[in-house]
Amino acid sequence: MNFSEEDLKVMRKALNKWGIELQVNMVFEEVGELLQALSCYKRSKFSKSDLAEEIADVYLMLKQIEIAFCIEESVKEAKEIKLQRLKERLEK
Repeated sequence: MNFSEEDLKVMRKALNKWGIELQVNMVFEEVGELLQALSCYKRSKFSKSDLAEEIADVYLMLKQIEIAFCIEESVKEAKEIKLQRLKERLEK
Protein backbone atom coordinates (compact mmCIF):
# COMPACT_ATOMS: atom_id res chain seq x y z
CA MET A 1 0.00 0.00 0.00
CA ASN A 2 1.31 3.42 -0.90
CA PHE A 3 1.10 6.28 1.56
CA SER A 4 1.41 9.98 0.84
CA GLU A 5 3.86 12.18 2.71
CA GLU A 6 0.90 13.58 4.65
CA ASP A 7 -0.16 10.04 5.62
CA LEU A 8 3.35 9.27 6.83
CA LYS A 9 3.42 12.50 8.79
CA VAL A 10 0.20 11.50 10.58
CA MET A 11 1.62 8.06 11.39
CA ARG A 12 4.84 9.54 12.77
CA LYS A 13 2.77 11.89 14.89
CA ALA A 14 0.78 8.93 16.25
CA LEU A 15 4.02 7.13 17.11
CA ASN A 16 5.35 10.22 18.85
CA LYS A 17 2.12 10.71 20.78
CA TRP A 18 1.44 7.14 21.92
CA GLY A 19 4.88 5.50 21.66
CA ILE A 20 6.04 2.26 20.13
CA GLU A 21 4.86 0.00 22.96
CA LEU A 22 1.26 1.13 22.72
CA GLN A 23 1.31 0.97 18.93
CA VAL A 24 2.68 -2.59 19.04
CA ASN A 25 -0.23 -3.48 21.31
CA MET A 26 -2.56 -1.87 18.78
CA VAL A 27 -1.13 -4.13 16.07
CA PHE A 28 -2.18 -7.13 18.16
CA GLU A 29 -5.67 -5.67 18.58
CA GLU A 30 -6.11 -4.78 14.92
CA VAL A 31 -4.86 -8.16 13.70
CA GLY A 32 -7.28 -9.79 16.12
CA GLU A 33 -10.13 -7.75 14.67
CA LEU A 34 -9.09 -8.78 11.17
CA LEU A 35 -9.07 -12.42 12.24
CA GLN A 36 -12.55 -11.95 13.68
CA ALA A 37 -13.81 -10.43 10.40
CA LEU A 38 -12.36 -13.38 8.48
CA SER A 39 -13.95 -15.77 10.96
CA CYS A 40 -17.30 -14.17 10.16
CA TYR A 41 -16.65 -14.99 6.50
CA LYS A 42 -16.10 -18.62 7.43
CA ARG A 43 -19.43 -18.62 9.32
CA SER A 44 -21.32 -16.96 6.44
CA LYS A 45 -21.80 -13.70 8.36
CA PHE A 46 -19.55 -11.82 5.98
CA SER A 47 -19.41 -8.05 5.59
CA LYS A 48 -17.13 -6.72 2.87
CA SER A 49 -17.13 -3.27 4.42
CA ASP A 50 -16.12 -4.65 7.84
CA LEU A 51 -13.35 -6.69 6.24
CA ALA A 52 -12.10 -3.68 4.26
CA GLU A 53 -12.05 -1.55 7.42
CA GLU A 54 -10.06 -4.15 9.36
CA ILE A 55 -7.57 -4.61 6.52
CA ALA A 56 -7.06 -0.84 6.38
CA ASP A 57 -6.48 -0.73 10.15
CA VAL A 58 -3.84 -3.46 9.89
CA TYR A 59 -2.11 -1.71 6.96
CA LEU A 60 -1.89 1.51 8.96
CA MET A 61 -0.55 -0.16 12.06
CA LEU A 62 2.01 -2.23 10.17
CA LYS A 63 3.27 0.88 8.41
CA GLN A 64 3.71 2.55 11.79
CA ILE A 65 5.78 -0.42 12.94
CA GLU A 66 7.94 -0.18 9.81
CA ILE A 67 8.52 3.50 10.57
CA ALA A 68 9.18 2.95 14.28
CA PHE A 69 11.82 0.29 13.64
CA CYS A 70 13.31 2.07 10.58
CA ILE A 71 12.77 -1.01 8.40
CA GLU A 72 10.78 0.43 5.51
CA GLU A 73 13.45 -0.42 2.94
CA SER A 74 14.00 -3.89 4.41
CA VAL A 75 10.27 -4.62 4.23
CA LYS A 76 10.17 -3.42 0.63
CA GLU A 77 13.08 -5.71 -0.28
CA ALA A 78 11.56 -8.68 1.57
CA LYS A 79 8.23 -8.11 -0.16
CA GLU A 80 9.92 -8.13 -3.58
CA ILE A 81 11.76 -11.37 -2.77
CA LYS A 82 8.61 -13.05 -1.51
CA LEU A 83 6.59 -11.94 -4.53
CA GLN A 84 9.29 -13.30 -6.85
CA ARG A 85 9.26 -16.59 -4.94
CA LEU A 86 5.44 -16.75 -5.24
CA LYS A 87 5.66 -16.05 -8.96
CA GLU A 88 8.17 -18.87 -9.39
CA ARG A 89 5.99 -21.30 -7.45
CA LEU A 90 2.98 -20.42 -9.58
CA GLU A 91 4.94 -21.04 -12.77
CA LYS A 92 5.86 -24.61 -11.79
